Amino acid sequence: MLETTLRQISLVMSRLGGGMLLAAALLVAVEVSLRMSRLVIFSVGTELSSYALAVGAAWSFAHVVFERAHVRVDVVSQRLPPLPRAFFDVLAMASLAVVGFLLTLAAWTTFATTLALDTHSNTTLATPLAVPQGLWVAGIGWFTFIAAYRTATAAAALLRRDLAEVTRIAAPPSAEDEASEAALDARSRMEAES
Repeated sequence: MLETTLRQISLVMSRLGGGMLLAAALLVAVEVSLRMSRLVIFSVGTELSSYALAVGAAWSFAHVVFERAHVRVDVVSQRLPPLPRAFFDVLAMASLAVVGFLLTLAAWTTFATTLALDTHSNTTLATPLAVPQGLWVAGIGWFTFIAAYRTATAAAALLRRDLAEVTRIAAPPSAEDEASEAALDARSRMEAES
């Protein structure tokens, strides 16, 4: 139940982040078209798209953890027996949580300084930078929480010697996993078309 709720929140955040990126791309396209026709001479798309990129990426990180889509070089671990492989999968997830924690600390420091100084962008919009930075910190913080949660659940599974559960939580998808997922997607599309 908890995992399903956390997964759903992460999916919604990821979709909102993607929506921000799409909106930013549309805004920049409209703005460029209007500037080419000399109807608009100012530019806000660049500023807003940079905020959308930072927030959209940060808000999608947690979903990537649930989907096990983060990049890992696992040449060595794939050749190990199941128990050591599971240990390294948990270690890799823990490393992701540590990196997230360090990113969250740095992002929070930036946000707190911006908030204390009431900093605004030096642009036409004069955006209070605490707004995009607060959204950015929220995304990175959520990612860190999810990575720590997944580390704890994978470590608990490892202690129970439930290696299949460790693989489900922390291991990168195998070629067979990806092939079966692609087959399911193709089957779903074919059923939808018929």
